[in-house]
Amino acid sequence: MSSTERPFASVAILGLGVMGGSLARALTSLGDKPRVTGWSPSAEERAQAVAARALDAAPAAWEDAVRGADLIILAAPLAASCAMLAPVARAAPADATLSDVASLKAPLASAAASAGVSARWVGCHPMAGSEASGFAASRPDLYREARVWVVASEEARSRVARVHALWRSIGARPADVEAGSHDRLMSLASHLPQLASNALATVLADSGVRPDQLGPGGRDTTRLAGSSADLWKDLLGYASPGLARGLRDLAAQADRLADLLDRRDIETIAEIMRTTRTWRES
Repeated sequence: MSSTERPFASVAILGLGVMGGSLARALTSLGDKPRVTGWSPSAEERAQAVAARALDAAPAAWEDAVRGADLIILAAPLAASCAMLAPVARAAPADATLSDVASLKAPLASAAASAGVSARWVGCHPMAGSEASGFAASRPDLYREARVWVVASEEARSRVARVHALWRSIGARPADVEAGSHDRLMSLASHLPQLASNALATVLADSGVRPDQLGPGGRDTTRLAGSSADLWKDLLGYASPGLARGLRDLAAQADRLADLLDRRDIETIAEIMRTTRTWRES
């Protein structure tokens, strides 16, 4: 494939929320864009996507969206993506590549194996998103400079280069990873910050602090507290044991800081802050 050739001529995106909608917007903004069809169970989202010229077509039935596509991307919640993989594979062209943007990969890898489509599945997880939801919150630059983790079985390795090329075409940075390693990393790098933000917001709310009273630091650290509970309920059903361990480690660090404050050992707290600043800037 030449550097100027489109990686896929026709892409179907099933799910038009922040992730799917942003991908559709990004692809249709390319100079040499693929044909992009999309589907959402919400007629309103389909209409919004068409009105925004993010799609070439938005049929009412997902089966019509995948016909003729050479890449189908599941942009639904994790459990729905796992459930849809087998029927989508049956409805799609026989050699179409199957993908997704779910933030856990082992459940999709298992679903692909159960459906007998491991050789066609190349799973993806873009490290991008928003605490908002729905197509209205999507934007064409969401994936610019974002790391995109790519997971594939040995049987599907021949498909990976084209998937990488698709993500690079919209400014993302794809990298290969093994499914289990990815999910262990996400338990700490993504899921733990989410629940930490929820815990902090709970403490603030219980203390009578309103969001409009927060400074920049408070707004930053509680931003994730506005994330969709339904989306996270879906993800946490597949949570790695490492997430619970991480939460307990976080609680232990909070207890340690509280003990240091009680003893007025400010120098030790300052040393912890110097260490974390060094880590943050590395």
